[in-house]
Amino acid sequence: MSESTDTLPDPAAYEWEFEQRGNVGIWFMQGWRGFADDALDAASTHYRERGSRADIEATLAVFGDDTNLPRETQEYMAKEWSENGAYTGVEKVGFVSEGTTAMAVKSKMDIPGADIESFGDLDAAVEWAQSV
Repeated sequence: MSESTDTLPDPAAYEWEFEQRGNVGIWFMQGWRGFADDALDAASTHYRERGSRADIEATLAVFGDDTNLPRETQEYMAKEWSENGAYTGVEKVGFVSEGTTAMAVKSKMDIPGADIESFGDLDAAVEWAQSV
């Protein structure tokens, strides 16, 4: 995409952060409590537009210990994040958490053409994602 970074939501304005390691885009959702709110919508928009650029071949979402996923949030993620993953065209989509959050999110994703995985460790997830 040719959009300027100025048109993307600024992670500094929300309770999530973005980092790029090589060809992997990483969204840190540690401050997010799991509600489908403005912060989640902004993260979703940022993921969709930033993840679709040519320098990103894999994506990771990292959840903190306090992440709470009520049913309505899981339903939102299943629909929106699956569509976002498909939109980006990345080859790998991973989810990271120390508990079961990453596994729960992974189980709801349906992204044709992408390898989807969950991890308990960020370094292992990055290694997997970089092996595109």
